[in-house]
Order: sequence, then structure tokens, then C-alpha cells
Amino acid sequence: MEYNKNQTYLYLENKFFHAGTEGQAAEYKAELEKLKQTGEVTVAKTAIVIISYNNKELTKACIESIRKNNLADTYQIIVVDNGSSDESVSWLAKQEDIILIKNEENKGFPYACNQGIAAAEKDADIFLLNNDTIVPRDALFWLRMGLYSDENVGATGSVSNNVVNYQQVPQQLETVEAWLAFAEQNNVYMEYPYEKKGWLVGFAMLMKRTALDKIMQAEGKDKEPLPEVLDNRFFPGNYEDNDLSIRLLQNGYQLLLCKNSFIFHYGGSSFGKKQEKYTKLLLENQKKLADKYGIDFIPYSYVESALVDMIKPREAEASVLEIGCKLGATLARIQSKYPKVKVQGIEKKEKLVKLAKQVVPVQMGDILETEIKETYDYIILDDVLKHNDASEKLLIKAARCAKPYGKLLVSVYNRQCVRRSGDGFTLEEIVGLFNRCGLELKEFNYRPVMCNQRELEELRRMMQQTDPSERVLYEAEKFVFSAEVRG
Repeated sequence: MEYNKNQTYLYLENKFFHAGTEGQAAEYKAELEKLKQTGEVTVAKTAIVIISYNNKELTKACIESIRKNNLADTYQIIVVDNGSSDESVSWLAKQEDIILIKNEENKGFPYACNQGIAAAEKDADIFLLNNDTIVPRDALFWLRMGLYSDENVGATGSVSNNVVNYQQVPQQLETVEAWLAFAEQNNVYMEYPYEKKGWLVGFAMLMKRTALDKIMQAEGKDKEPLPEVLDNRFFPGNYEDNDLSIRLLQNGYQLLLCKNSFIFHYGGSSFGKKQEKYTKLLLENQKKLADKYGIDFIPYSYVESALVDMIKPREAEASVLEIGCKLGATLARIQSKYPKVKVQGIEKKEKLVKLAKQVVPVQMGDILETEIKETYDYIILDDVLKHNDASEKLLIKAARCAKPYGKLLVSVYNRQCVRRSGDGFTLEEIVGLFNRCGLELKEFNYRPVMCNQRELEELRRMMQQTDPSERVLYEAEKFVFSAEVRG
């Protein structure tokens, strides 16, 4: 493996910051200077861009955590205040180490971030950070280590206690103190700390300046007075991080979730106080994203965790093929969980393939028309089988791609569910299909539907006329199961 001078530099810098004695600090400083003189270190300072809108105490706690846990020479703090009506601005204005930009009104999250990015040092990497966060020891360090793990990495993101996109840790703790204690145990060296992503959540997203410059040049925005790094159409906020992630992928960059970088997130301090209004905003901005690219990428970015949990490789050389791999999120989660497992995707939608190639190995094509030369231990079909004439052909072709006694891992929508899916299957139909194809059903589970009030009432009416043991036939939104390919 090639020696990574950037990561070595970051490692020595962090050791210098945490040095216990002046003598140790002097040794690390000398090594840093020696490495810097090679001219091969490209590590940049980090410009931390924070958007403030009221919540002075949260902003203050966030900034104090940055100061406490990071070497002062390695970052700058830029706060853009979006028209706060509390004492946020008066406190921020007194902070000598903060560049403060004051907006008289709320310009929205994307526009304010663009202001902060424009105010940053020219070559600084950009760290978008929500003001309702606390940055524990080494959280930013491990994000920077991920960012400089490879020149093709364009952005890194943290795990948290309160975040979407499968970036949330499974632990359930009650206090901030407990979460910070968790961070002490989590933010350490891991042999396999990364998970490749199709997008990263902007609550704590570190981006390489050279990657952002490439995007601006490609889009012809680099000469603008205020380059639109974050797309202002997503005012006041939400989905601008999806959009920026897509643009990074389109320009050939990878996105890494750093599992050893935990940042505490209160969540809901700026949005979500009026749930109905917030939900409406989410739907509107998701549509804007779909309109911009001619495809709604969001449904293709989901991880089918139930299928991931069915993979139990006995050997390091186990292999997985996903038919219809979408943006590669499920395969990337498998590879993150089992780093030595070989994954491969096949996907027929060109727009998905273009992005998925930065996430997992993927081949473009229709499985029914593509020759698959290798065989695999696991074949994943996540919402690929449809209630049509091609389903049996597809299943037979998938089985041929499996090794003897290999497993097909399948999810299908339940056509009998109270929230009906027209192209799904009833349980009886899917069992019959697999029997006709000579496949033996093994592990079985289902995902219950999250019913609204009308659906709950309909389900109750249905159950009054049905055997209670058959409830699963109506409340299962998806059936998830494995089938063995007989040798």
C-alpha cells in the first residue's frame, strides 16, 4: 500500500495537539516541519461554516466544543447569522476568532452557506456544520483522515445520534454527557472505518476544496461574485445536501461516511417545529431535486437492512451480486459491514449507474439480456420482481448466477397489503413462483406498513372478517426472505 503523506501529516498534527509534555510536542512539531518541507503534503486548513438563526446557547456550545477539541491553527470559524432576534449576534460579534456575516433577514440555509464558503480562505476545505451540534474529541480529525485517504474522496460525513440516511448509530442514550462518553469510545482508530455513500447529510459534511472548485468550474460558476456551491432553489433548506452529493459523484468523487467520527446533534432546532409545514417543504424540495435531474434519486438511495442482515458470510471470500442495485447503497452497507466480501451490482438505468459507479462496482445492463460469467454466494433482488410475465424468467436467470446452495435474498411488495401495491405479490403467489423455479424458501420476515388513520380503520374492519392469524397478510408492506439454490 502506498505511503499516504497527507494522513501521516494529519496523524502527527493530532499527536502534537494531544501531546502530554512540551518535549513530546517539540518532537511532533519537528516531524511535521520535516514532512511539510517535502512539498508533497496537500492538507488544507478547514473552514467551518455555521449558520446561526437564534438558539444562541446551542451555537455557543457548538463553537466552544470546536475550540476545545481542535488545534487552533488548523481551522477557521465562519458564522453566518440569518437574522436572529435573540442575543446570538451580540455574542458572536465579541468573538475574536470568528468571521461573522450578518444577514438582516433569513436568507435560507443554502444561500447562507454560500456566503460562508465565499468568506473562507481561498484554499481551505469546507466543513458545513449545524449550530445545534457538539463536536467531540477527534471527530473532525477522523473526517479529515477520511477526506485525505484518497485523492478521489470529495467529501466525508459523520455518524450521529440524530440523523437520517443510515448515518445514525444504533445506541440509545439519554443525556448529552452519555453521548460524549460514547464519542470517547467511538472516535478512535478503526481498521475499516468507511462506508461509501450515494449522498451525505449536510449537518456535518466536510468537503475538499479542490472538489468544490472542480464543480464550480464545470458548471461555469467559478467567476460569479457569490458562487452557488449549494443550489439556492432548495430555499430555505433540505435536499441541498443531496444535490451537492450528486454533483460530487457526477464529477468522479467518492463520498465516505466515517464511522469513527461521531458528532452529537440535538436536531430540530431550525426546522420541524410545525410538522405539517415541514413535511410540505420536504415534498416540495424532493420534487425540485427530481425535476432538476429528471429522476427522483431518493427512493434509489435506500438500504434494505433486512436483506443485509440475512448475509452471514462464513468465509472472507464470500461474494454478493445485486440485480437492480440502484445507487449501490445496500451493497455499500454490506461491504462496510463485511469489508472482505466482494460485491457487484448490475443496474439498467443509466442515470443511476453514473452515480453508483462511485459507490460500488456496477455494470450497466438488463439481467435478462446480460451475460454474467461469475457465480455468487448471494444474489440480491430488492423490489426487482414484479407481478408480470417476466418475473419467472428473471428469477431463473438470478438462480443461475448463484453458486450451488447459494442464497437468493429477495424483497417484494405485498399486493394484499392494506396499502395495496399493484405490481406486488400476495404471499401465496410468491411462494408458488419460487416453487415453480425450484427454489427452496428459507428465512422469512416482513416489514409492517406504517398505517395512517384511514388505513388503520380499514385494517380493523378487515380483521373483523378474517382469522387473526392472517393479520400479517394485510399489514405486511414488504415480504423479505431468502431462498436456497439447490445444488
